[in-house]
Amino acid sequence: MKHKKGCINVSVANLYREPAHESEIITQGLLGETVDMLEYGTEFTRIRQKDAYESWISNHHLSEPPSAKGKPIVARDHFLRIYQDKKMSLPLKDAVIGCHLLAVDEDDTFYRILLPSGELGWAQKKHFGIFSNFSREAVIRLAREFMGYPYFWGGKTPRGFDCSGFVQFVFSLLGKQISRDAWMQAKKGIAFSKTYQDARVSDLIFFGDSKDKITHVGISLGNNKFIHALGWVRINSLNPEASDFSQKHVNTFILTNQIME
Repeated sequence: MKHKKGCINVSVANLYREPAHESEIITQGLLGETVDMLEYGTEFTRIRQKDAYESWISNHHLSEPPSAKGKPIVARDHFLRIYQDKKMSLPLKDAVIGCHLLAVDEDDTFYRILLPSGELGWAQKKHFGIFSNFSREAVIRLAREFMGYPYFWGGKTPRGFDCSGFVQFVFSLLGKQISRDAWMQAKKGIAFSKTYQDARVSDLIFFGDSKDKITHVGISLGNNKFIHALGWVRINSLNPEASDFSQKHVNTFILTNQIME
């Protein structure tokens, strides 16, 4: 069955398990992201994102995809503003890194952007760009950009990450779509190891209370170090001699896998 398409019209939309703001936030969507609309309600719509994740979004945060032709652009700065005019006197919308937008005009300094809500705004070109080709080194460079950003359950933007959202976001910016949750990511690798000492740069490292219940994930930096979202995006080590050693993660280590192809 072919579903109608919708487009997220705010920089970061919280997506819920149930159609209510009091419900659990299970993931997020970005400005300009196209989604499948599965079920319609008076206040919420059930959607499916390209990672096959299904959730509920406020109808206020959903518009029809822009029908005009233009130049696809992607936000490269972590945070930026879109203004009503080139004088930048009145903000219209904000955006975060990874937002995909449509430029319908440009000059040397600005893009004129058609927003999913139908509004036209202006943003400086310096905030947009391209990402590196997917490689082990590119994964680590990009992951380090988000050091210090806070933990947020269901989050996958610089405004706040959960552990698997952080991993998915880094890989997706480099063009590699992986699953949303840690336990899903653990099943999708192309090579596996039950020894963390074998983890190569950009491999994923999984942790949990039991082998049947993976609850946490990080990205290997090599040499028994990994970057992950726990309280904030940070680096820890599995080497007892390191200053950032985490005994907890040694005790709860389950496996590593390799996403690279």
